[in-house]
Amino acid sequence: MGTSTLSRFQRGALAQLVSEGHHTYQDMADALGVAKSTISYELDRVKPYDPELAQQDADHKRRACGRHSILTPSLTILITNHLRLTWSPEAIATAFNLSTASIYNWLKLGWLPFNLADLPNRNVRQRRANEHRGTFTSGTSIEQRPKSVNQRLAFGHWEVDTVLSSRGQSRACLVTFVERKTRLLWAIKAPNRTAK
Repeated sequence: MGTSTLSRFQRGALAQLVSEGHHTYQDMADALGVAKSTISYELDRVKPYDPELAQQDADHKRRACGRHSILTPSLTILITNHLRLTWSPEAIATAFNLSTASIYNWLKLGWLPFNLADLPNRNVRQRRANEHRGTFTSGTSIEQRPKSVNQRLAFGHWEVDTVLSSRGQSRACLVTFVERKTRLLWAIKAPNRTAK
């Protein structure tokens, strides 16, 4: 059984077992359903054992756990004043050795008394378009082609695709043309990835 924390009720029960005496740590651990090391740690933390003091100590330590924000009242005033002077969050982060992402997060959480829409760059960073690489952006999509093309009854329906290499600095690519009915394939090496 691993180490665990005790509830307020378990601390009260532990105090009862301690007051009765003649119990080993293992007996108390079995009675409370926790590890023996939990009992040892709990009794070493507060001497003589008082369940209320132990609970207060545990609550205090629990509040101190986790990551705390570095945003102080003086830093809030500093950042807000510079935002009002039309500084961008990026410029503030660079000037005061802060994280740009942290400033944007504080703005989004409302921890800074400044509206995101009032930023000097009109919040371009937050409204940046989603990734479009690998998506079909011009012409008719394959899903929207006529059913007759899928039946492969007539000559003259072509599929065009490009094959790109991710290795090296080459901008060359392979352009493939496939005729739907005959499955005729033309492959041409293009010197660059432009439409021409």
